[in-house]
Amino acid sequence: MVARKLTVMQVVPEMDEGGVEGETLDFAIYLARQGHRSIVVSAGGRMVNRLEREGVYHLRWKYIGEKSFRCLPYIKSFRSFFLEQGVDVVHLRSRLPAWLGYLAWKSLDPLKRPLLLTTFHGFYSVNSYSTIMTRGERIIAVSAVIRNHIVDNYQVDPGCIEVIHGGYDEFQFNPTAVSKQRVEALRTQWGLKRNGQAVIMLPGRLTEWKGHEVFIEALDKIRELPFIALCVGDTSEHQNFVGKLKNRITSLGLTDKVILVGHCNDMPAAYLLADIVVSASSSQPEAFGKVAIEAMAMGRPVVATAHGGSIETIRDGETGWLVNPSDPDDLAAALKNGVMHPEKLSLFGSSGARWAVQHFTARRMCEKTLSLYQRLLEERARKGRGEFLSVVQMVPELESGGVERGTLEVGKYLAESGHRSIVISGGGRLVSRLVDEGSTHIHWKVGSKNPITLRYLLPLRRLLINEQIDILHLRSRMPAWLGYVVWKSLPRAKRPVLVTTFHGFYSVNRYSAVMTKGVGIIAISKSIRKHILDTYKVDKPIQLIFRGVDKEKFDPALVSRARIETLRRQWQVPKNRSVIMLPGRLTRWKGQNVFVEALSRLDRDDFFGVIVGDLSENPVYVKEIKELIKTLNLDDKVALVGYCDDMPAALMLADLVISASSDEPEAFGRITIEAMAMGKPVIATAHGGSLETVRAGKSGWLVEPGNPTDMARALGEALADPEVLVEFGRYGKDVVDRQFTLQSMCEMTVSFYKQLWNTHRKPYRLYANGSLEK
Repeated sequence: MVARKLTVMQVVPEMDEGGVEGETLDFAIYLARQGHRSIVVSAGGRMVNRLEREGVYHLRWKYIGEKSFRCLPYIKSFRSFFLEQGVDVVHLRSRLPAWLGYLAWKSLDPLKRPLLLTTFHGFYSVNSYSTIMTRGERIIAVSAVIRNHIVDNYQVDPGCIEVIHGGYDEFQFNPTAVSKQRVEALRTQWGLKRNGQAVIMLPGRLTEWKGHEVFIEALDKIRELPFIALCVGDTSEHQNFVGKLKNRITSLGLTDKVILVGHCNDMPAAYLLADIVVSASSSQPEAFGKVAIEAMAMGRPVVATAHGGSIETIRDGETGWLVNPSDPDDLAAALKNGVMHPEKLSLFGSSGARWAVQHFTARRMCEKTLSLYQRLLEERARKGRGEFLSVVQMVPELESGGVERGTLEVGKYLAESGHRSIVISGGGRLVSRLVDEGSTHIHWKVGSKNPITLRYLLPLRRLLINEQIDILHLRSRMPAWLGYVVWKSLPRAKRPVLVTTFHGFYSVNRYSAVMTKGVGIIAISKSIRKHILDTYKVDKPIQLIFRGVDKEKFDPALVSRARIETLRRQWQVPKNRSVIMLPGRLTRWKGQNVFVEALSRLDRDDFFGVIVGDLSENPVYVKEIKELIKTLNLDDKVALVGYCDDMPAALMLADLVISASSDEPEAFGRITIEAMAMGKPVIATAHGGSLETVRAGKSGWLVEPGNPTDMARALGEALADPEVLVEFGRYGKDVVDRQFTLQSMCEMTVSFYKQLWNTHRKPYRLYANGSLEK
């Protein structure tokens, strides 16, 4: 399929000089050469002629970067241009123009808005004014350090940020493309002599944060060395600062060694004049540092301050030197090293040229940016057709447990299926896995029963609106109240579809009733569905979706003997005993106490009980279980082994797996089906979801809840006949393969999302008469 041609508008204050302007120029020309309609809005500048020669349409709006009332009429101008010219993408690259463009964009019918992107080109002061750069539907960060700055200082979904490094023009900044005449012309213009002196160059705007003062102080410390230093940058822009620099150069007696040469319109030739190029930004780091990559592309070693984007572009000791910011002594030492060892300059220069070509070309930057546009526009089109969903799931935390694992599994499936998955939680050990599998995690402590949780109401509301969330899936009561209140506050046309999942037999009260507020409700077992209908009398769709087993993990054939033996050694499990395992959270309702009592009533000694679960979550109960084990003289027969991150191997170590929930039934019993998937027979209490997963007399045994005597009976029967264990294990594995797969669970969940979306959201998406109302 041929990609359609786009109309793209980039907006900057001016097109004079600098990294922002340079990237705007490079990308605008790239778009035009690719056949797209490329538009740049600015107040003008020396780069405009080149833009227009290359087929870019330039709109000169004189006051677009002026902080005065004269810029306000451009809001209306933007709005008209968006509509009349059919703009597909508007890309805002600076704060004041961004406010004007954003307000115009926001005033449009959502169905008529172009795609909105912003680029963080710098470490903007953190305030309300700068938040405009976070309003894009996607935010481009010019370096990883800028991405971290955004995440640390603004309430932004990290998944909305794309890191796209700046790039240099590989045709312009190519040593073989620069004639000797161009280099000599600059040498003559700047009065440089061929006397063997090293040329040290600091290019960039003459402003305090670029580090010119530190540079001059460093030069003073190596004044005895043979060098000439050039500060390349427009001397007419900041005349007070320029005057200050000149005075300092004079007072140090460096007028014959340091020259302010002014603006240069042939930087490729300028770099070839230099032996060392310096990036000395001190009070503020470089967001990216285009000067450094241009210099490297021209085969020149770079000395840069070790903060900001320079850490990503300069390889210390390979392409140049990284020095402490605002440290003239450290800068002087690096410059001296270079001047005194010309062989290093050549080596670092060659290495830097290779590094720049591999990672930082303008073509690479442009291709990534255009690819992002096209991907987002395709997502928007798919979203309009209901093919692409943006889904937010909310849970209290991501430590361990069935709810948390189900959240991860659906998130992974969504990401792999081309949808957008966002999970909001208070964090936990599973977060890194969630992110690795393609979801975005937002760390909000939404499970805390504390008034401070209310602070998330407005950020959540903004997230749902700004990210155009299609599905809000609430999986636990406290986060559900937060999500429901926000959802209810939205205009009907902007509400995502609200889905709730009953993961348990919650206490019956108003607090728990929030789990019935979903437009669609998921029940994880028939028992739970009956509980909802009997208790809450709901008259809305209740979708039965059994939990599923990940066959890519829980498959006996995939677990090596080494993994099993590692756990055996770690847990000190004897080889000559039958292993009886009870996995699950250490809480009273999971029945670990009943399990220990049952083991004490066995009339045999050839067993070893393993209780798997995090020992730090419920220390009082853990202490009780340990004391019970000691009281019943089971110290050498039962071990509490703690959390396990390799449950497939753990289950393979077991001969028999137990689900002992007593005070409260299992809503479904994920551990049971995972054990069955690994070919293990199970003993489960005869209530709740276990009645739907365990086939008594075929895949295991069902026992009376809370009755250690009945559990001991079943344990005795199981251990008495190893052949029955194998037979039951084989039958249980077949049941799981047919009825309880993760693939089926995820497919049914997303199918339910789409069914609800088509019923409740599609009418709003497709109605395009200027209103989002039905």
